[in-house]
Amino acid sequence: MFSVLEKIAADEIIELTRQLIRIPSENPPGGEGEIAEFIAEKLKDLGLTVRVYEFKPGRPSVVGLLSGVKEKPTLMFNGHMDTVPVGDKDLWSVEPFEGVLRDGRIYGRGAADMKGALAAMIASVKAIVESEVNLRGRLILTFVADEEVTGYGTRDLIRRGYRADFAIVGEPSELNVQTAHKGLLWLKVVIRGKAAHASIPHQGVNAIYRMADFCLALEKMNSLLAEKKHALLGPPTINVGTIKGGIKTNIVPDYCEITIDRRLIPGEKPVDVKREIEETLESLGGKTSKLQTQVEVLNLAEPSETPQDELIVQVARKAVREVIGRDPGVTGFTATCDMRFLVNEAGIPTIILGPGSLRQAHVIDEYVEVEQVINAAKIYTSIILKTLS
Repeated sequence: MFSVLEKIAADEIIELTRQLIRIPSENPPGGEGEIAEFIAEKLKDLGLTVRVYEFKPGRPSVVGLLSGVKEKPTLMFNGHMDTVPVGDKDLWSVEPFEGVLRDGRIYGRGAADMKGALAAMIASVKAIVESEVNLRGRLILTFVADEEVTGYGTRDLIRRGYRADFAIVGEPSELNVQTAHKGLLWLKVVIRGKAAHASIPHQGVNAIYRMADFCLALEKMNSLLAEKKHALLGPPTINVGTIKGGIKTNIVPDYCEITIDRRLIPGEKPVDVKREIEETLESLGGKTSKLQTQVEVLNLAEPSETPQDELIVQVARKAVREVIGRDPGVTGFTATCDMRFLVNEAGIPTIILGPGSLRQAHVIDEYVEVEQVINAAKIYTSIILKTLS
């Protein structure tokens, strides 16, 4: 195994990470075409069978296949090519798309989330190919579009029939082995009251006041949720993110809306959570003749979890321990990710394991530690050898 790990060249991984960062793939709007073409060519150069699929026009995902003696076992790596937008470039201390290398860090949009992981995955396959390892099973690399908005890139590949015995999602985990992640439910809640002149407010129904009552009820709900803890993820949470209402100071407002971010832990069902919020709204008089309400789902991503006794969990922990000299234990990923499709829809035992920190994702001056990217490549290589050779 160590002779294979020696094939992993630090300089090549650093440069590959920087090259990936230099290809903008912000989502929205979602233009993964250039980076998909770049990755596809890299995989073809390594001798992999490469296929490109679009879940809708202009939104490609790349699949690379490295076959062994048999079709099984099969290991899948999953990583997304898109990033969140840069935002105001003037707030950055570096050019977001240069891949600046400084003080042991690579800076740029997508460095941590998750182009460092993409580079590590490609580097690990390169080490396997150049070492002429005879795999007994099959390796599938899936580099997908649109994780940052819908996750439909991964869902599309699952629905095209791609399956594996184990899967690794390269989201930033600081090289910890993560077996669970939270889901999310975004809701828009509208309350309609009755407008009136502000000098005679009793003639109207103030929608903002009623919404304020509802927001206080949600705050109380958050306190109750704190008692409902998941061993790896902590409690579910609820947050009121935006509020709009009223048109003029001297008018009793007949309209108010808020958006809610509700984070789900494994075991919670979105339909039950939505019903609970609707019942809370109704309990405040939301169905009276003078007050109309509406609850609309804006976004939905279910949580998922892999049992800790699954083989991929044990193999990954051993690989991390061998490479960095410590047992990472098992932790949870507090955000949502494409693991949900692999686990919930495809039934694949899946872990999250990648370089970088979630604290560095989606922020100004995003970066990934060079050492973590190099170690990730070694860990991925070790996992391939332990499961497929």
